[in-house]
Amino acid sequence: MGVGFLATTKTSGFSLFSKETLEILYQIRQHNSKPWFEEHRNLYERNLLYPLRNLAAALSSVLLQIDPEIETNPLRVVSRIHRDTRFSHDKSLYKKSMWLTFKRHIEAWQDSPVYYFEISPDSYRFGMGFYAISRETMDKIRLVIEKQTALFRRHLAIIKSIPGMAIEGQAYKRTLNPAIPGELQPIYQKKELYLVANRGIDDVLFSEALVSDLEVCFGKLSGFYHFLWELKTK
Repeated sequence: MGVGFLATTKTSGFSLFSKETLEILYQIRQHNSKPWFEEHRNLYERNLLYPLRNLAAALSSVLLQIDPEIETNPLRVVSRIHRDTRFSHDKSLYKKSMWLTFKRHIEAWQDSPVYYFEISPDSYRFGMGFYAISRETMDKIRLVIEKQTALFRRHLAIIKSIPGMAIEGQAYKRTLNPAIPGELQPIYQKKELYLVANRGIDDVLFSEALVSDLEVCFGKLSGFYHFLWELKTK
């Protein structure tokens, strides 16, 4: 592993993030200028970049058990702090949150299921879904809901068993198919799809329990993850 992977923010015990992590995120949001960032780069690396790499490394084993083809190299799964402002009205130089994206090393990964974790100054979230799902893939999911309702209900039951897990993404306003059972409508109506557990800042974020929570969540979502990959290959 590269330099800094085990640069934890405490001198003893296991800790990935600290109050200093939130502070540097907040300060980046407030200042967002190159001179300020370069002056505080060491704080960014010690309190945010290296802890994110540590978390990626801690999760690699369980993710590779779920999918041996998934990318877990911390140097590749941690988001860049610099924003691409070429095509954006927002010319802020630095991101206001940072994240991990665990995906297969393929060119068109945006229309494929990925696992993720994201942290901002006042919250964090994690789950599994699509960065930019295509209409074709969403239509395949709708067809399974129509033709294999019992199968999809089993997946939905597992998703609902994960504390705080929600089904999110933009949805059509008009009802696409009134015959779809009510509990399956929230997925059937989606234009985009991702599963997410949103959390405010809590003690778990600063403890070893964070890794355990993510491992349990990602493991429970593995059946749905592989189901989505099977749809992609049909």
